[in-house]
Amino acid sequence: MERRLLPLIILVFSAFSVFSQAPSQIDQLRIQVWADLDPFPGVFSESESETAETETEAEAEKESESAALKEQNLKEKIFHQKFDFAIDRTKEISPFLIAGMLDGWSFEYTPYDKTRRVDEYWEFNQLVPFNKDVNQLTFNSPKVEEDRLVCWVYCNRTESQKRNYKAWTSIVHPHIHGKGTGSVQDGFKGIQDAVSEAAKNAVRDYWRIYIKNKPKEISGKVLLIRDPRIYISSGQYVVDLDFFLETDRIVSYNYY
Repeated sequence: MERRLLPLIILVFSAFSVFSQAPSQIDQLRIQVWADLDPFPGVFSESESETAETETEAEAEKESESAALKEQNLKEKIFHQKFDFAIDRTKEISPFLIAGMLDGWSFEYTPYDKTRRVDEYWEFNQLVPFNKDVNQLTFNSPKVEEDRLVCWVYCNRTESQKRNYKAWTSIVHPHIHGKGTGSVQDGFKGIQDAVSEAAKNAVRDYWRIYIKNKPKEISGKVLLIRDPRIYISSGQYVVDLDFFLETDRIVSYNYY
């Protein structure tokens, strides 16, 4: 069941995280972000919430303030007690995803090769760290859906970022797609791991079609596009992502 939150949430969400994007992302990015209300999904219970409210009310009654101020403070305490974890998680997730859509990630990939006894190697790095002073995030329409806090995250591109995005779309960069997983118990790192694995699988599946013999190394960049789709299944974050691919180098084994 959906419940509307207090107007206070608009103020609290002034700077903070998965996920549907506006039809055009040239000027503005728009994604829907969700975060679990509880650090361990499925553990939170109504009785725990009611107990927390009772304790908060008892503390508020001890304060020597006006009735109106008491009520306002009580609402704020209850709000923070319920939603602080989800808000903090949202503040981690949003810049990570938006940075992937603004500038993308670099990668180096060595496929597993049983014949040559080569283990798989994958390195995945953010190209440009997210800068909140350059790209301010705004958050609209926060609400609770079941056990999750959901909101819309907006980010405007700078003029240079618009030119960069047009370069990605004007040059023929292949569109690739991949899925990845990460442990829910790892929190934000679990989402990062899932995104990294999705990119690796997308790169591997694309070049598997065009390269007959496994290469020694593939390096390049990916830009996150379209709707980042993230959900939980069997204790794992599952991400389903689309990218543009720019391949910088392919090194074959016969070159060394």
